[in-house]
Amino acid sequence: MSAITQSLPTTVLMTSLKILAGPKALQHIQRNGLSPRDIAAVFGASGAAKWLAIVGLDSTIFSQWLPTSNQPIDLFGTSVGAFKLAAAAQRNPAAAMTVLADAYIAQHYEGKVSAAQIAVATDRIFDAFLSDRNIEEILDNPRYNFHCSSVRCKGLLASDNKQQQIAAMVKALLLSLLGRNAHRSIFDRVVFKAGSPVNVFSGVDSYTTAQVILSKGNFRAALMSSGSIPVHMPAVRDIAGAPAGTYRDGGLLDYHPVPCNVATIDSGLVLYPHFYTYLKEGWFDKFSSWRQVSALQLDNTVLLGPSDDYVRSLPGGRIPDRRDFVRFMDDEAERIRRWTEAKNRSYELGEDFMQLVQSGDIAKCVQPI
Repeated sequence: MSAITQSLPTTVLMTSLKILAGPKALQHIQRNGLSPRDIAAVFGASGAAKWLAIVGLDSTIFSQWLPTSNQPIDLFGTSVGAFKLAAAAQRNPAAAMTVLADAYIAQHYEGKVSAAQIAVATDRIFDAFLSDRNIEEILDNPRYNFHCSSVRCKGLLASDNKQQQIAAMVKALLLSLLGRNAHRSIFDRVVFKAGSPVNVFSGVDSYTTAQVILSKGNFRAALMSSGSIPVHMPAVRDIAGAPAGTYRDGGLLDYHPVPCNVATIDSGLVLYPHFYTYLKEGWFDKFSSWRQVSALQLDNTVLLGPSDDYVRSLPGGRIPDRRDFVRFMDDEAERIRRWTEAKNRSYELGEDFMQLVQSGDIAKCVQPI
């Protein structure tokens, strides 16, 4: 863990991590610390390359911390959050996450990037970390119950025509000004699940939510659909065992999935390793600074994210971003260098987390959401 500055009071800890907790979780940690036995679910957010900033944190949690307990745990994610949790549910989560991160960094594009090119690149990433054997490990995992989410599109968003998709996205952006529920005319939520979940992910908010059992026959398509960004990627259609239709990125609805929107988790805490220290419910909420997820919505959630000082210490003073493909179009080596450094540095977050939970110092530095 980072050194403690001697001139500061002993209750103030300098750490690369910022740890935030909802009211119930905060009270628990301040009284008892945080044990892997406390965790009922782990959530993962959409964010593309941003995940590279916390690979090491996720890897440490799943390879070193959670294995010291044995209760069943539900996993839920969208887009890259679903990808990383699919890696976490494999027999060797640390190795799977490294392969996933390295394959993501290694993406290569020439000229103007097309949806077809992105589809090919995503297939290569999946080929790297998601073999048939890996899928069997996820489906048969005796402890982790994997879930991912997509949206089933309505109207123009279901079209293959790029211009019609853009029109649908503009409409959704305008509707978002009316509130989160305004998108019910544009898409439904579909949750794909494996194992024997402790909690029921049937949707608690106003959105129609279908549940679909994952199998070897539909796993890859379901996971791909969870990250299929409109306009930039082809949709996934008619997934086996799911309602017929056009499936796209689950992050449109559940960008940074809020646990109480998708499930009722009454017993235990939700662990939420995240590249930010705040959540945005849906993708369109990014454009509305006043849209904030409240502490009451995250009552039993523990949010782990890099501190501002840590982020400023990364290349360029920020975490990786999908727009880096454009920023470094003429200098791919620099993009790869920055992303690789962010990935390698992220293990510092994991080291700090382990020190905090093992020493009990987490009770001193946890803050209310």
